Amino acid sequence: MRRKEIILLGMTLLACFEMSAQEQLKDSTLNRTVVVENQYNPEIMDAFKVNVLPEIEEPTVPKRHIDYATNSRLLTGWRSSLMPAITAREEQRDVYRGYLRLAYGNRNNTDLKAGYLWDITERDRLNVMGSLYGMKGDIPSLNADENWNSRFFRTDISLDYKHDFRKVSLGLGGVFASQVFNYMPGDENNVGNGTSLSDKQHYTLGEGYLRVTSKDDDLPVQFSLQSGFRMFDRKYALPYATEDSEQSVHTEGGISGNIDERQEVGLSFAMNNMFYGDLLKDYTLVQINPYYVIRNEAIRFRAGVHVDGQTANGSGIKVAPDVKFDFVFAEHYRFYAHATGGTALNDYRSLNGLTPYWLQSEQLHSSYTPVNARVGFKASPLIGLGIELFGGYRVTKDELFVLPGAADGYTNYLYSSLLQEKATVAYGGGALNYTYKDWLDFAVDGTYYNWDADVEGREYLLYLKPRFELNVSLHARIVGDAYAEAGYHYQNRKAVDDLKAAAAVNDLRLSAGYCFFNRLDVFGRIENLLNKKYILDTGYPVQGFTVLGGINFRF
Repeated sequence: MRRKEIILLGMTLLACFEMSAQEQLKDSTLNRTVVVENQYNPEIMDAFKVNVLPEIEEPTVPKRHIDYATNSRLLTGWRSSLMPAITAREEQRDVYRGYLRLAYGNRNNTDLKAGYLWDITERDRLNVMGSLYGMKGDIPSLNADENWNSRFFRTDISLDYKHDFRKVSLGLGGVFASQVFNYMPGDENNVGNGTSLSDKQHYTLGEGYLRVTSKDDDLPVQFSLQSGFRMFDRKYALPYATEDSEQSVHTEGGISGNIDERQEVGLSFAMNNMFYGDLLKDYTLVQINPYYVIRNEAIRFRAGVHVDGQTANGSGIKVAPDVKFDFVFAEHYRFYAHATGGTALNDYRSLNGLTPYWLQSEQLHSSYTPVNARVGFKASPLIGLGIELFGGYRVTKDELFVLPGAADGYTNYLYSSLLQEKATVAYGGGALNYTYKDWLDFAVDGTYYNWDADVEGREYLLYLKPRFELNVSLHARIVGDAYAEAGYHYQNRKAVDDLKAAAAVNDLRLSAGYCFFNRLDVFGRIENLLNKKYILDTGYPVQGFTVLGGINFRF
């Protein structure tokens, strides 16, 4: 009898085991969180492809939504390169901690960059990076028949240290940059007020910060907070801009939590406390963005609002939408409608990124966009093929306009004037890209713009605003690890007032290279192959025919 009981008990357990195996939930990528290791991969300016972790917001297959675990890091601030860096295509087949790039070309075009990501322990990580880029040589001048002996060099050094505790990560770091360059000369020997103006300028930028970020997914909320001190100094003051320094305390962060598997609420915020001398006003800009997100296999909807408050220099409360609706159908097609906006800080760091040659006759206000509405359609009917059509309309108060020219009576040098006015722009266009394995990558996009400055008689503000823009790029692997690239950028501008339209941007570039042992890339590149003369968005002329070659080494 006891033997029969044992047999019956064993059969019962076996049946229960089989039932439990049948009742296990299937693995679903809908709710899976993939934590991507934050391995070192250097920023490569103007590279064809960079293996980074982009924000995922357009699931081509609705059942595969991936949430990347990323951290906010300010190691690449003040991007104001006048010369796109030349580099080979990046394909990270293995994990490398170190990176070195050396390149040199005509007009002393120089591009040096080095970095290393050091995992000191399992909990401690140090990221060090440094770069030097620039040029010195003759380029066409805007105000004379003779060439201008231009000079621009910038050095950047950054350091970021992170320590992981059990629940949070603590980080601290700093960034330092030195930027030396000269202005375009004119006909006079002095400024007009008896003060000689040096043909050189020196900007010094710096930042130190402290960061705290949650790292435990089991916490009821996820959060991040970073705060630090920033400075920007101009060594040689310019006419109408005797204030040559800016200090600020920058704070940003966010907190979010999941209501359930498909719903999320959060709040992001930023605060900038700006400090100047006696002639410019100190002010504080606070930006708050509460939001709610709901998503399923076909729909992703974000409902939020930007609430920005400023204490001086255009003080007041400004509100803008933060609404995004994405609908995926037939697995490979997506319709989206977005309405966003907000306030953009026009501090020295931002202006330097727009053009390092800027001159402001008065303190600039923050640019406020009450609405930027955009609708579009994306499709991927075939593997490797992507198509997009889009259109939109944007309204901006205190839009920034860059104008080349010299002030009345001061023709000693040429600078880029920064002016502000309310502006609207309607835009529409499309894009197409095709990728075939790792052999071919082709992309083309075009956008039409209809700009309008809301002040009669000041249409000249639109002098450098684009009317139509076209970008084409092609990357092909020839044989083995040899590759070739071609790119073309065209930007058409319209005539304004009685001014003839500015010359169109017309840049054709070619490059080729070879990779040895998956570590060493030898490359060469030609910029402005057609040797065209035109004004950049910075308000200054482009270099002519440029050749540059070098190596990338990963270790």
